[in-house]
Amino acid sequence: MVNSMVSAVLFDLDGTILNCVEPMSKEFIKIVQKLGVNITDEIRKRVGSNLGEILIERSSPIAEFLLLWRLGRTIGLSFFKRLILIFLSYSRLKNIANNSSLFDGTIEILQRLKHQGIKLAVVTTRSKKDVSLIMKKFSLENFFDVIVTRDDVFFGKPSPEPVILALKKLNVSANEAVVVGDMPTDIESGKQAGTKTIALLTGLFNESLLEAAPDLTINSILEIPEVLEKF
Repeated sequence: MVNSMVSAVLFDLDGTILNCVEPMSKEFIKIVQKLGVNITDEIRKRVGSNLGEILIERSSPIAEFLLLWRLGRTIGLSFFKRLILIFLSYSRLKNIANNSSLFDGTIEILQRLKHQGIKLAVVTTRSKKDVSLIMKKFSLENFFDVIVTRDDVFFGKPSPEPVILALKKLNVSANEAVVVGDMPTDIESGKQAGTKTIALLTGLFNESLLEAAPDLTINSILEIPEVLEKF
């Protein structure tokens, strides 16, 4: 039984419910290896951090091209190889982002939380159009009471604005809510809004996630019902 102090759970989408961040990183690393880059731990961190920004700031193809260009420069690619990088990686990364599957057990966890009377929300940097397609594809519409996308706010995460808007729509106070996410921006947004926070440690952003000082950490979305009892 979930502690009654928790009335709502606000989920990030990419990398938390939708398994796309790690596959995107692996695909990108395969491409840069083909371009002659020696993949060190430091390079992996840079790739993860910059792909995180692409997910956060995905406002237009031009913005995404610029972020990929900057990432290519960061890992030491020449001008010509950066052009090849964008040509090879952009459509592949978009395809992964748009055709990823849910993490195993996601539907069961959402069903369990709904059955326990917990209000659910998605707070994401994706567009309303993208989220609508994902909700329909995986039949998630009936699970979430509120969805907040980048189109609904002026400032996205790590600003608290998206979380505050979700709380307002849910009619839940911050101290009754938990934000769950796989990126530091999720944790920062929740903390600034006054909610409790749970970091999902998928491997890609673990170090920076821990630096953001979440209230709790988990390794799988399957752990959520149990860890909610700790609040």
